[in-house]
Amino acid sequence: MDPQIVIEYMAFGFFGGMIGGLLGVGGSVGIIPLATIFISPDKQQLQCAAMLCNVAVASTAYRRYLKAGTIEWTFARRIVPAAIVFVLAGVAASTVIDARSFRVIFAAFLMVVAVREFRLLAIGSEHSPDDARELSPARGAGIGAIMGFLSGLLGIGGGVVGVPLMRAWARIPMKRAVVTSVCTMVPLAMVGATMKSITLWNTPVDANGATMTQLAAESAAAASTAASSATTPSNALIPALIIAACLIPTAMVGSWTGATINVHVTGKAVRWVLATYLPLAAVWMAWPVIVQWLSASAQ
Repeated sequence: MDPQIVIEYMAFGFFGGMIGGLLGVGGSVGIIPLATIFISPDKQQLQCAAMLCNVAVASTAYRRYLKAGTIEWTFARRIVPAAIVFVLAGVAASTVIDARSFRVIFAAFLMVVAVREFRLLAIGSEHSPDDARELSPARGAGIGAIMGFLSGLLGIGGGVVGVPLMRAWARIPMKRAVVTSVCTMVPLAMVGATMKSITLWNTPVDANGATMTQLAAESAAAASTAASSATTPSNALIPALIIAACLIPTAMVGSWTGATINVHVTGKAVRWVLATYLPLAAVWMAWPVIVQWLSASAQ
């Protein structure tokens, strides 16, 4: 791998890790858009690398919050079972379905959440610990199902949807929602990354390192040409592991840094960061679909 690309991945890893540790959203929501814009690696391999990175980000943030004495599993234990089941479904779906509609729906959801956070910040409202509702098994399972499925389907950290849902459905204060998300994402990220790695283990790549699945999606003719080339396809997991090896060290540093910032600032400051970051994540989610729509309308 070119040294410049390695440095870029390391920078993306630090940024994603810091956002993940600070907001409890995992590192991939920061890593995937940056890597897609500046490097454009194979989508499936990048998702796998980002999901492996999520394990490091969530585990590092967990250790930092544990050191600070803020870890508690009251709500997380009701979210985790459904999250694990549905991340498996999401990973399986990511290899066979077009995720464009999910991207648009998810982007719209993030924008609504961002508007809600800005409105609450403007009026100075925040949920206090006494306002928190009992998270019923049904609501916990619902949050876990959405977190898990979107995490597996899009390769993102489930916390980017889990934190807003916990605040809306259970009125959980911001910092507690972040910690609950981190607790949930440790097992969720481990299971999701393992499942994604297994799917890539059985996926060949062409001589340029692109998965045959991606080639087929882009052009059936191109896939046929690549499959019949003289070069023997290699395992698609190897490039993903190389990308992950570039991301993980700096992502762990970033995650520890972000979690440390969270521990030492107010919940309101964390909410401002979340409210500002969500529209950016929404634009990234919807942008590929918007580009396709604009291209189609221009023809």
